[in-house]
Amino acid sequence: MSQKPGSFPGGYDAPPKPGSEKAAGEAFAPYRPPSEYLDNAEEFMNEDDNMSLMRLRQRAGNWFQLAPLFPKLMRAGFMPDDIFDETGIEPKEQSLWATWTAARGSLVSDPRFPDEKLEYFTPEWNAETLSALQYLPSEKRAPFSEFVVDNEFNLEQTKELVKSVEIRAAHDSQAKGFGTGPGECMAFKMWRDVQEVQRYEGLARVVELVEKGKKYATEASTCDRLDALVEMWRIDLAEGSDLMEGGLMGKANAAGNAKIQAVRLDAEELAFKPVPMLGPLEKLQPAAVIAVEEIKPNGYFNVFKPVGAQQWVALPAWSALSAAKVPFAVLVGNTGTLRGAGDLSDREEPALLIVDKADQTPNPTSFYLAVRESSIQLSGGRGAEILDVFGGKETMAMERDGSCTVIGRVVLAVRAPGLGRDDGMGVAASELMG
Repeated sequence: MSQKPGSFPGGYDAPPKPGSEKAAGEAFAPYRPPSEYLDNAEEFMNEDDNMSLMRLRQRAGNWFQLAPLFPKLMRAGFMPDDIFDETGIEPKEQSLWATWTAARGSLVSDPRFPDEKLEYFTPEWNAETLSALQYLPSEKRAPFSEFVVDNEFNLEQTKELVKSVEIRAAHDSQAKGFGTGPGECMAFKMWRDVQEVQRYEGLARVVELVEKGKKYATEASTCDRLDALVEMWRIDLAEGSDLMEGGLMGKANAAGNAKIQAVRLDAEELAFKPVPMLGPLEKLQPAAVIAVEEIKPNGYFNVFKPVGAQQWVALPAWSALSAAKVPFAVLVGNTGTLRGAGDLSDREEPALLIVDKADQTPNPTSFYLAVRESSIQLSGGRGAEILDVFGGKETMAMERDGSCTVIGRVVLAVRAPGLGRDDGMGVAASELMG
């Protein structure tokens, strides 16, 4: 009995293969772009069981479109062996398709996984990577699957990637410097694999693993740790053919070759004075001045414990500064705003004023930081207060009148670097060091 081309006994048309649908009356189906319904497995689910079996027999669709037909047929009473008899698809392959479908479905529903990268899993030789990816926790599956796509991993490489996640989690305390992303997990696994390399395998095996780890590493610290392994092995093998006791002798020699660079400090290099920094002069608060305490560095390395201020500045131990008992620093943004600071008031530049809180007795030969009460009356009936630098004689006169409060003697004005210019106002550091 003759039948029309492209049909099966019983009157069913042969289901078209993806990308090639046969028009009515045609004996052969020329290539055409896939029709839209092939992207939607629901169309297959609505067909009767005989058509489903023929689709599976002809593999007329992608695996992820055909896989839902297995549970559909099982609900109709077919067993996996029955489906195998009808379609030639073995139970093992049926189970694989079901596994891949579940893993792929989790990626489809995860907004973190780009839709355009799902195409990578369409060929079955790539879809088999989903067998390994299914073991990843849901929060890691999308980024790690994208890593598989970007690097075109096969099944064995994907298994290694999944294993690296387990190793990274189990040895977190050793993973200092390694990140938690896909590439970092792979790099950490390579770092761990190097620890297992036997001496007879040689440096080439170590370099191979390290380069593989660096290929996927995304952090500079990771590459540094991997490079350190190679260097350790190079030192270890530098003694030639010494293989006794698993290389322990070589490692002992390597430890002997390691050196810590030592330096000796000169007295001048330790000659510094820690000074509390109280901020800009115009914002100086009485409480900040009161909190300043005497600091006494001690020991071979002038160790000190900061108290009384949050910011500190380390200055050379000039003789004038060393003589100050309780110094503190304030920043003057423009020395030209100081009214009575002598030559310093004639310039306009930033400077640090070093004030000795312990020296509050005015002397005609020094300058003092003081608060003077102005004749301008405020709304409360008190005079306005002016914080400024005053000459010793003026300070003595104001103190006699009871119109000022001395905060401390101005020990030094530390100017910014002069970039090699000498304007005659500076004093050589050697002179100040006494």
